[in-house]
Amino acid sequence: MHMKRFSLSVLGVSIFAMMPVIAGAAGTYYDRNTYQSANARGGYYSTYGAGRGYGQNQSMMVRNTQTKVTKKSVAKQNVASAKKGLQINAALSHEFANWDFEMEKAGSKLRYDGVAWNVLSADGVYYLDTSTPLQINFGARYGKQFGETAMIDDDISRGGYASQSYDAGVATGYAMSVGTSKDGTQMGFNAGLGLTDFFKSGRIKMTPSVGYRYFKHKLVTKDNSGLTMDVFVGNSSYPYVNCISVGGETQCDPFVSYYTYNGTTWTGPFIAGREEDILGSLSDIFINVSGATVVNVDLGDTYYYRQAGSSHEYETEWAGPYVALDMEYSIDATNNVTAGIELGLPMYDSKGNQPYRVDWAHPTSVEDKGGFGDAYHLGLNAAWSTAITDSVMFSLGLTYDYYNAKKADATTYISQSYYNGIVSDLETAVTWLEANNRPELSAYQTALTNAKAVVDYYNGIGWKIESKDEIKSIYSSMGIRLGLNVKF
Repeated sequence: MHMKRFSLSVLGVSIFAMMPVIAGAAGTYYDRNTYQSANARGGYYSTYGAGRGYGQNQSMMVRNTQTKVTKKSVAKQNVASAKKGLQINAALSHEFANWDFEMEKAGSKLRYDGVAWNVLSADGVYYLDTSTPLQINFGARYGKQFGETAMIDDDISRGGYASQSYDAGVATGYAMSVGTSKDGTQMGFNAGLGLTDFFKSGRIKMTPSVGYRYFKHKLVTKDNSGLTMDVFVGNSSYPYVNCISVGGETQCDPFVSYYTYNGTTWTGPFIAGREEDILGSLSDIFINVSGATVVNVDLGDTYYYRQAGSSHEYETEWAGPYVALDMEYSIDATNNVTAGIELGLPMYDSKGNQPYRVDWAHPTSVEDKGGFGDAYHLGLNAAWSTAITDSVMFSLGLTYDYYNAKKADATTYISQSYYNGIVSDLETAVTWLEANNRPELSAYQTALTNAKAVVDYYNGIGWKIESKDEIKSIYSSMGIRLGLNVKF
């Protein structure tokens, strides 16, 4: 039996000569016969059984041997050049991925870092028996998140998530939370057409293809904990300071305001500030209100919070056409290396649910969309394949995927029941205050008027807030893939 040969040195030279970038990723399949975006490779064969002729005369043995060698040489050429029928590849991949997206005007950034996936995939190629070397490519995948990773919801580094203006200045909200991401899922499929070995140069064969790819990942965050703080910065007419610089570091105090009540009316808000002492640090806050019987101090959104259940749920889709080019280099009769590149223009759609945001709608709280041309996908792959039998090959490869949505539109869906509930509660309170001739009536009437104005505003815009070109979203992954390819 002819021994299968594999030279590590030859493989190394081949890989570095052919593939300046050896990478690949989620949704990109790559073994010797089936790369999802394009091609299947054939042409491996058994060399067992050449030239048996003992028990015959010498001349007959020589002629038979020559005949067999000649026939075998033809067989090699036919098998190497003819790619027919169906080939299926089943594989297991382990991938590491990052996903983050930024909100431009909202000043918020969310990141899932180091997400591990275990992915099962099945993909294949069918060679059409026509005069044109056409092939049909198809594939599907399903993955589960492996272990846990951290999610960071950052509303600090981009400048804060919300601002409120006062006569004396502006209060800005800052927040950051960290949660645990687990139990995520992903799935995908693709289909396309390729021109089998359309370009050839020596032992290198290249197959161009076009197709459609769909990829979806869902990530869930639980046990989220964070801090939020409102910071006040006064204007030129404000007599106090809330931020100082110490050795190049800026330090700001939290927002503090207060209302006063003298027994008949409420007055405010008043902004509480600090003075800079002789050493350049901030003094303590003192509130001295003459003639007031009650002082109501407002610390703004300054507090610690913990969300034990699911705090963030995001399901994100990338789907659209692609073009690809796959390359194959035959080392010998049983070993080869492959590489491929895919460029796609997927459309982007990401739906998010934040159950603890009572002012947002559920189960879809936010949705980000990008049309054709707003996102792109780059897929790379490289693999080594070796024949186990005449019809089965083993492959070992690397993958890399990069998805980028540069300017998707953002929509936030507002909870009607929440804001209508506020109006209903204030109406009940005003009715009671009127019946009992309470002095707080005017303040509650003002609050009711303001709440009704908010409801009218949201009614006018359809209970959703839309922002153009707000989202930048990036998903990237690298993986290692083990596969078995079967030729039918």
